[in-house]
Amino acid sequence: MNKVTSEYVRVLLDRYMDGESSQEELKLLKDYFCYTQDLPKDLIPYAQMFTILDERQQTPSVEALDRFSEVQATTTSRRIPLWPFIAAACIAAFAVILLAPPQQKEESMAVAYVDGKMLNDKTLAMQIGQEALQEIFSNGNEEQQLHELFNTP
Repeated sequence: MNKVTSEYVRVLLDRYMDGESSQEELKLLKDYFCYTQDLPKDLIPYAQMFTILDERQQTPSVEALDRFSEVQATTTSRRIPLWPFIAAACIAAFAVILLAPPQQKEESMAVAYVDGKMLNDKTLAMQIGQEALQEIFSNGNEEQQLHELFNTP
């Protein structure tokens, strides 16, 4: 560690404080503060700072960082992004909702019972009803026939 001068350490400290230092420079700083016995007075607080930082977090080696970046690069290239599929699904859902023909309200269905059978045809039900009323009114005894028709249990 004697080959690193205190002037060079000050330059590295400035780079470190500006967030511009590399992993190698950080390792040099840590080694300098860890192994140098006679530190200049102005660098002693930095030695304490790097001791605390070193206790809290070990800095990975350059080789480990290189391996990590290689793994990240290969892993990232194999991932299939999901956002295009999600966007396509949303567009399809909106297209189905917006482009589907509007449903018409169901008209009230005409249901009539003739001789105990259900009749769904509106026109036929109206025709049978009119024929029944004509028969009632043609006999002349309308009141009695209507009474029998509507009051039959």
